[in-house]
Amino acid sequence: MSTFSYHVGQRIKKYRKSRGYTIEEFSAKINKSKATLSKYENGSITIDIETLYDISKALDIDLKCFIDYQPPEFHAESVLPKSYYFNQPRAYMYYYDGRVRQLVRSLLCFSPSSSGDSIEVMLYLGVSSFDQPDRCQHLFTGEMKPYDTITHMVLINQINEAEKMYICMLNPMQTRTPAIGLLSGIGSSPFFAPIALKTLISKEPLDENDKLLSTIKLDKDDYHLLRHYNMMVVNRPAAAFED
Repeated sequence: MSTFSYHVGQRIKKYRKSRGYTIEEFSAKINKSKATLSKYENGSITIDIETLYDISKALDIDLKCFIDYQPPEFHAESVLPKSYYFNQPRAYMYYYDGRVRQLVRSLLCFSPSSSGDSIEVMLYLGVSSFDQPDRCQHLFTGEMKPYDTITHMVLINQINEAEKMYICMLNPMQTRTPAIGLLSGIGSSPFFAPIALKTLISKEPLDENDKLLSTIKLDKDDYHLLRHYNMMVVNRPAAAFED
């Protein structure tokens, strides 16, 4: 069994269950036997690309979400000029979720788009470890457009396309200082409603300590701006991480 086949199989299993199909129902849907589908999901046999394409269509999941085991290596300068902040294949995102009173860590993977005018983004949201992004709570895909002082990302949940996410980051002046900004989208339990929260993205994993928590939690200055302008405003760098 190859690691790649196992990864693809686990993706198929995850998305099949998310769509509510039993293994019997879905094997009939793609004209395969239950035993064959089970072997695909366990990674014990290699799946051909045409069958994988049929599976992605049947599940209504982008094909690239099944084959993201190891994002391709590429030179950062082929994607972004060195003057831009997000000029490497990976970044590490953190925010504080007050509903569960916990820090949430997520992994961002970047790759060049075929058109060359934007960057493709894969967001593994809610990972227990950056070394195992496949065990994320949600998988979002989309694109990033960087500018000199600000970076925009628009992402869609691959399980539920109604869940869209927008990330707007202030690019720090120092390349190793984490970027800080806002993440907005649809919140889940206990409410299904539009939300916005402060988030931090770093070029390298950060120590998950009080300094990090104080940066991503709303503070008195954030509340002051909210009351004064009736707006969520992030207009300061991640000062706690500046040298």
